[in-house]
Amino acid sequence: MGDLYTLGQSQQGDLEQVGEEIRLDIQLSDDPFLNTGSISGTITDPEGNPVEGVLVKILNSIHDPLYHALTDENGYYAINAIAPGSEYHLAITKDGYLLTEITVFSIVAGQTLDIDGTITPDPDAALSTIAGHLYDSDDNPLEGVLCTLLKIVAGEEVPVAITATNEYGQFAFINVELGSYIGRATKQGYIPAMIEIQVTTPGSIIDLTGIMEVSPTTSQGTINGTIIDDEGSGIVGAVVILYEVSGNPENPTLTPVRYTRTIAGGAYLFGDVPQGNYIVKANKES
Repeated sequence: MGDLYTLGQSQQGDLEQVGEEIRLDIQLSDDPFLNTGSISGTITDPEGNPVEGVLVKILNSIHDPLYHALTDENGYYAINAIAPGSEYHLAITKDGYLLTEITVFSIVAGQTLDIDGTITPDPDAALSTIAGHLYDSDDNPLEGVLCTLLKIVAGEEVPVAITATNEYGQFAFINVELGSYIGRATKQGYIPAMIEIQVTTPGSIIDLTGIMEVSPTTSQGTINGTIIDDEGSGIVGAVVILYEVSGNPENPTLTPVRYTRTIAGGAYLFGDVPQGNYIVKANKES
């Protein structure tokens, strides 16, 4: 049976005179744990050795975090003031160990549960992670950069992993062994980038940041299309002129920069076109 109130204590009173009477009152506070439950236990490794510093966490049925505690040098933990509930998940984790869900439990007001657990060392804990960000020269993240990790083995570059950057320019290589590596980054329109990477510490995380410069050659684009007549048939031999658009959008300046002629199907193509705004005009002589 639990206490209804927390243990109270009065102020100090002094009896200094013979037959003196004093008054010592106490106002008791409700026990905050009266309508709650608690759990405690010991976390050990597979050999039964207590593990210190394990995070013991209680989550609800949809795995929202609610309560937590850390184990002491004896592997002991305790979590109090748990609201009564029918489905709590108890999970444990620590760096170098596998995340483990011990059990699913329910608890009622005033109940105390003893829940022990075993935490298993992560067999991949010694492997490292290489992660980073890639930006253009204006600090904009680059999406879709092909990132290749190559390990130097006996003087040869051996590909071990390939990934691509996300919309934030982020990439990551996981489960990387100790050794010497080269990281390569390539993207259409940019100068390829390379960096030498040394992974010397087990379980380390290496954070990289890179800038990719626009290539003066491969950054050129293409403009293509078809020229057709009113019946939708391609016009062969039509003259197509490419204009660069500049100046005021309401009264733009059109500067002719290239011309070509259409081939079968009315197709035309301009290659090696610098970045900019363009329109095409076309016609065919009789």
